[in-house]
Amino acid sequence: MSAGGDRDQRGLRVRAVLDEWGWAIALVAVVVIGVGGYVTYTAYAAPGTTVEERQVSNWEGNGSYTTSATVTEPNPLYAEGTELSDRPAYFLSVTPRLDGTFAFEYRATRGGAVDVTVEQTLVLRSVAEGEDSTTEYWRLEEPLDTATASGVGPGESVRSTFSRNVSRVVNRAENVTERLGGTPGRTSISVVSSVEVEGEINGQSVDRDGTYRLPIGVDSSTYRPGEVDGESLSGSTAERITRQRTYGPPWRIGGPVALLVGVVGLGGLAYGRHAGLLGFSAAERARLEFESTRQEFDDWITTARLPPTVLDRPKVEVDSLSGLVDTAIDVDARVFERPDGTAFYVPHEDLLYVYTPPEAGHAGGVTETDSDAPDLMDDTDDVDEP
Repeated sequence: MSAGGDRDQRGLRVRAVLDEWGWAIALVAVVVIGVGGYVTYTAYAAPGTTVEERQVSNWEGNGSYTTSATVTEPNPLYAEGTELSDRPAYFLSVTPRLDGTFAFEYRATRGGAVDVTVEQTLVLRSVAEGEDSTTEYWRLEEPLDTATASGVGPGESVRSTFSRNVSRVVNRAENVTERLGGTPGRTSISVVSSVEVEGEINGQSVDRDGTYRLPIGVDSSTYRPGEVDGESLSGSTAERITRQRTYGPPWRIGGPVALLVGVVGLGGLAYGRHAGLLGFSAAERARLEFESTRQEFDDWITTARLPPTVLDRPKVEVDSLSGLVDTAIDVDARVFERPDGTAFYVPHEDLLYVYTPPEAGHAGGVTETDSDAPDLMDDTDDVDEP
């Protein structure tokens, strides 16, 4: 088939699709117009607003411990009176008294003035820790020190000190255990600092409290200040800001493009219907069905020029190419197509089975003129040899 014929067939198929599915294409175009119009209107005419929260100020306060111990007994390492500070461990026999300082301070982005109260307590207790719970068998609490300060600003520290002979504390805990006849738990020693903060920070009223704990581990010869246990105190102030929404290229470009495509598509479909460009006649439909059948049975068809002795046989007219192929299968023969594609033949014994494909302009099939012997024998014009 020529390039022009291919284009004609593609045009037929396109018009066939538009004829059958025109309503669905029109519906899709209307939807595209609606979506494109909504997106375009939203992006340009009514973008709307959005409310955002922005943090404008914040503050955070925390507590920390420092420790030291003075050498009070003769030993081969340190001279008496030497002060050891912030060591991971101290010797019970050489530095039995632990001196400590708890400091609390806060930072704020816009300033503040608060009253701070720190109360420190020495806590002895016997506990047994399980997988899901902790059992406390006994507890002793001893006040250590209290510190208060007013008008404390950001970066200023409130300090509270304590000092205890750890050897005596250990002996006291052991004495309690003995008097109770022994306890199944583990004895622990800790310094607990309770902090109360009240006032104004970053222009906002503040009333908060927190607890910090310094555990002290003890073995046969040393005691060890542990990691501080406690959470920081903090707060923030946010303001709500109303902004106009902004949209990116998918909305600002995609919306108008979709609107334009939908309008052009729907308008083109309506114009084609009105001008008769999309009409699809029965003859064209028959021709398109024939072309589809021709491609389907291509393996059964051979292009050839039949000799006059074959074309002069009595003819049996077949109304479809598929019927002619079925006949060829039944008689174990091939289907022959004229080089110009205007007729198909199946010769068998003394008969010639003939199918004439539809032309553009009539509904197809074999007419009286098609069946005349002189017309079917036009093949002889090109025959050089049988």
